[in-house]
Amino acid sequence: MGILDELYTTKYIVFLDIEFQTINHQPYILELGIIIFEKNKEPPILIDHVNFPLLENENLRLLMTKYCTTTEKTTIEMKKLEDQFHINVTDIESIKRNEDLIEFIPDKNIRKLFRDGIKTNSIELTNPEKIQKIVDQMYFNLYKNRMKPTYKIIFQEILRLYKNDELVKKRLINPFNYLSTLKSYFNQMTLIHKEGMDIIALNNDLKKYNVRIEKSILHKDIANYNKIFRNKYLTAKLYDSFIHLKNDYYNKHLELSRFDTIVINSLNEKMKLIKAHNPLSDAYFTIFIFLIMEKYFN
Repeated sequence: MGILDELYTTKYIVFLDIEFQTINHQPYILELGIIIFEKNKEPPILIDHVNFPLLENENLRLLMTKYCTTTEKTTIEMKKLEDQFHINVTDIESIKRNEDLIEFIPDKNIRKLFRDGIKTNSIELTNPEKIQKIVDQMYFNLYKNRMKPTYKIIFQEILRLYKNDELVKKRLINPFNYLSTLKSYFNQMTLIHKEGMDIIALNNDLKKYNVRIEKSILHKDIANYNKIFRNKYLTAKLYDSFIHLKNDYYNKHLELSRFDTIVINSLNEKMKLIKAHNPLSDAYFTIFIFLIMEKYFN
C-alpha cells in the first residue's frame, strides 16, 4: 500500500503544475510538469516536464524568465532583454527612457505622477518600494499587440531565444498526441494542483486541440491551505510552504523522508535541479504539501 493511497478513491492521483503562455488574458500551457501515482504502487508511474508549442502568432503576453525553464545561457540572454521592460521608479532617467511603458502601469495615479515627472524632469516618491511593486505589475499587461515597435522587436527576440533553447526544443511535444495519451489517466484520476489557473489552462488546451474527456476532472486545490500557511508561516508561496512543512514534519514522521527519497530518485532523470517555477519541481512540492496537510497536519 502506498503512503498516498488513503487520500484518494480513484485509480490514479495526479500532481500537476503549469507555467502559462497567456493569450488575450486567457492562460494556455507553455510548460507542464506532471507526476502520476497509481493506487497500490508507491513509485510514480509517469513523470514528465514537457513544452507545448509557443503560440507566437497570437496576442501573446511577455514571457518572463522567472517562469521559464531554460539553459543558463538562454536565461541570462532573456533576462537582459526583459530588463529593458523595467522602470526604476527612483530614477527619472529610467522613467523618461521608458515613457512608452507608462500606459501599462495598472494605477492611473502613478501613471499621472510619472508623466508629470517627465514634464518637470523630477519626481518625489513617499513610498518608492510600494510604488515599485505596483509598477512591476505592468509585466502582466505587456501584450504583443499593444507594444510600440521598439519594444515589439525586443519581445520577438525573447520569444526567439526561448523557442530555440535546447531544453525547450528537447521537451517540445505534439499537444494533440500528448493530451490524448493523458486522457486515459484524466478519466480515472484525482488531480491535485494549486490555484484555478491550472484547470483553466488545461481546459483551454483540451478545447484548442480538440481532445475530449468523458467527464469533468475531479480535482483538489491546495490553495485551500493558504490561510493556514499565512497564519503559521507568514507566507503561502508554494516553495516556502513546502520548506516549512518539511522542517516541521519530516523528523516526526520518518515515512515522509523515505517516500521523499523514492520520489526524488524517480525524478532525477527529468529534474536535475529543484527550483521554484520549474513546473516539475512545483508538482513535486505539491505532492508533499497535499500529503502532509491531509494526513499529518493537526
